[in-house]
Amino acid sequence: MNIALIIYLVVLALIAMRSARRVKDIPDFFVARKGASAKAVAGSLVATILGGSAVIGAVDSGMKLGGAASWFMLTGALGLIALIPFAGRAYSHGKYALPDLVENLYGKGPRFVASIVIPVAWTGIVAAQIIAAAKLLMTFTPMEYTTAAIVSAAVFTGYTLAGGQLSILRTDFFQACLIIAGLVLIAGFALFGGAAATSGAQLTAATQAASAPPFPFHANFTPFDLFLLILTYGTTYTAGPDIFSRMFCAKDVATAKKAIAGAACTLIPVAFVIGFLAVYGVSLGEVQGARITAIANAVLPPALLPLFALALLSVVLSSADTTLLSSSVIICRLFDMGNAADRNSAKNPLAKARIVILLNGIVALLLALVFTDIIGTLLLALAVYAGAFTVPVLWGLLGLKAKPKFVASAIVAGGALALAGKLCPPLPGSLGAHTGDFLMVAAFIVNAIILAFGREKK
Repeated sequence: MNIALIIYLVVLALIAMRSARRVKDIPDFFVARKGASAKAVAGSLVATILGGSAVIGAVDSGMKLGGAASWFMLTGALGLIALIPFAGRAYSHGKYALPDLVENLYGKGPRFVASIVIPVAWTGIVAAQIIAAAKLLMTFTPMEYTTAAIVSAAVFTGYTLAGGQLSILRTDFFQACLIIAGLVLIAGFALFGGAAATSGAQLTAATQAASAPPFPFHANFTPFDLFLLILTYGTTYTAGPDIFSRMFCAKDVATAKKAIAGAACTLIPVAFVIGFLAVYGVSLGEVQGARITAIANAVLPPALLPLFALALLSVVLSSADTTLLSSSVIICRLFDMGNAADRNSAKNPLAKARIVILLNGIVALLLALVFTDIIGTLLLALAVYAGAFTVPVLWGLLGLKAKPKFVASAIVAGGALALAGKLCPPLPGSLGAHTGDFLMVAAFIVNAIILAFGREKK
């Protein structure tokens, strides 16, 4: 494993060094010169979406969700498909990051709110990815948690600050291929029998897996749960900062749409592979650590375990780098780095941007070292983001107008209700048990109502 890890890190370092030599100015660093191909953007989208929560979390949910775990990626694909009609307007109104789009739609006030809220949440998510990467390294190497966390943070922070978006697009495509190959590999061995499995053991596993909840719906995952998943998870693929940051790298609108469609089509079969692994994992009973690593240890020959370990590490790093850059770009833009005034001195804004990325990565690492159980808590940031920003972003992309103070109020109110919905404990009674769900739905409704009251005529 150590040799495979060294080779993997060397490949990432070579990609970063090659990309760094091509970075000349802020547009290179933030959006890869807006010259990325459909293949590069689609690969980066897939790698970003197949993050730790999407793969590791979905497989871990097998005991409760069974085959319905496929819905995580299926709703992601649905969110991307829903973005295609808005892609042209989003591309023309955006520049480097989502707050730029918000400013062009509504003005500086809402942009300022977005520029504060998103980096705070996204730095937490970077910390969550560091934790996940560290625990994976601990599973496959002799590293202690602190060492593994530092190594993980140093790797993706290093190649992100070296080559910016150019590094990420190249490493993401490489990592996307590795992730999909790893998932297909483990699913193939699980389907056709592990290296050490006997026919009796296979029969027992099949019997236990058959008891897993089926796809698409069951008592633990109803159509209403799917509605909530689309609302709080799928919409982040239609109006999320990481998705827009990928799209803004495309060389034109047609390329962006082709990349989005390609990524959505790729996610659909991957969703069912993840669902299959979630069901298969049920056959292992209680396991220590991530269930997907338990599946790998049960079915893969020892010689293939290092390859799968790197695929799993790529799952986490490919989300961490994009999230880190998205957060850092927003912070840079908040302090006007990369504006027209900076273009006469390319080195100065680039140096500042790299310092922001470094500091952002260090803060995320410190969070990961202090709060080692932070993953589940921080992933609520996606739902809070959806409640705060989905409706305002789509409202503007539909060509509707609203007064800036109403947009800012809608963002704050929607985010607060979504946060309350995620933190609210179940209350007595059948309806009380769904109080948090109702608050989540209310976040979107209240958001829309505030925007409607503040609507401006064209």
